[in-house]
Amino acid sequence: MSDSHWHYQVLYHKYETPTAFTGEGYYAVHEQFILEDGEIMWTDNPVELTGDSIEDLKKALLLMLNDIDKHGVKDYA
Repeated sequence: MSDSHWHYQVLYHKYETPTAFTGEGYYAVHEQFILEDGEIMWTDNPVELTGDSIEDLKKALLLMLNDIDKHGVKDYA
């Protein structure tokens, strides 16, 4: 049985050269993976919200909202 799993994770991305227009950074939703050995990885790019129906989109949004409440925000590194 595998102990690895994933969840949605909000990551804060800091700009290398922030400006008054862009601000310091932005937030984005990624998939975070926790491997069997405890290593934590996440997708390089934020997730896209797509679905075959409006109900699919609603389910995905609810999963994201639940994971945001549960796991909070981490810095993108």
